[in-house]
Amino acid sequence: MNIELEKIKLAQKIFNIESEDLITRIKEFISVEVPDIWDEYPDEIKASVDRGLAQADRGELIPHEEAIKRIKRWR
Repeated sequence: MNIELEKIKLAQKIFNIESEDLITRIKEFISVEVPDIWDEYPDEIKASVDRGLAQADRGELIPHEEAIKRIKRWR
């Protein structure tokens, strides 16, 4: 999917809407904020995510296929 093209198509459709009610509903829909739940995670989860991000920043990554193999062996 070409996200930029899809946004343009969507904007064109919105531009042609004549219904005030529909425009109001669209505005309400797109103004809904996704809550930031980071603060709700336990400290050990946050620390684990931070360690993983630091490893990725250092280039300490493994291919997805290898990770799946390791998980299957671990189970």
